[in-house]
Amino acid sequence: MKHVLRWILALALALAAGWPRAAFATPPAYAGVQTRYWSFRNGSDLRDLLAYWVPGPFHVQLEAWNFVDPNVPDQFRPEVGLHLRDARRSVYTLQWRHERDDERLWAGTDQVLGDHAVGRAEVSPLIGHASETQWVYDAGLDWYWASWDFARATVIRDPRDGGLWVVPLSVRIANEQDDWVQLTLAPASQRTIGWAADVKWRGIRAGVERNSRFDFTNDDNLIFTIGYERPLFRER
Repeated sequence: MKHVLRWILALALALAAGWPRAAFATPPAYAGVQTRYWSFRNGSDLRDLLAYWVPGPFHVQLEAWNFVDPNVPDQFRPEVGLHLRDARRSVYTLQWRHERDDERLWAGTDQVLGDHAVGRAEVSPLIGHASETQWVYDAGLDWYWASWDFARATVIRDPRDGGLWVVPLSVRIANEQDDWVQLTLAPASQRTIGWAADVKWRGIRAGVERNSRFDFTNDDNLIFTIGYERPLFRER
């Protein structure tokens, strides 16, 4: 596992060093904090606090899971991602996150396919500390009809807990100030249909969702989110 992580880090540094300098001007730059409460059908509720910093071509996120049940160990989940753009504004991502029993990696791309379409594909190995590696796959398409308004469809295959297929379908309506409303419907193969309603207004983030966090568990859950996000640099 350590060998794989060293290889991923070396690859990320090589990409960053060799990428054209223009690719590092990746707006917008922002930072934020959020708190979430996860209510599970099986009673394993948790409080989730996270902070993130996105200065440009990379991001850093620190997240803490605090379970209501004192017998369930809490988790600290640091995350770092590198996001590079080419001349066509397509994005290439390498990302790592520490989880309780795994080190999770992502390698993916968002490819500009035309004036309105962006195609996405991603592979995400979960490298177990004491178990075999499992692989999560997803692919999707975004369709933009205005500057920030889009519809999104994604297909995800997650092998955990016997395997899970999820197809999140989202629509976002936004303005030029990056205030937006987003609605999601997420049919899944092994649980009730997921849904989510999220809003961002003048930096305030809020949302409620059911079974929308498709890469965590097969158990039905309801999640409430509140947070604040702001640009790192003022426009001149």
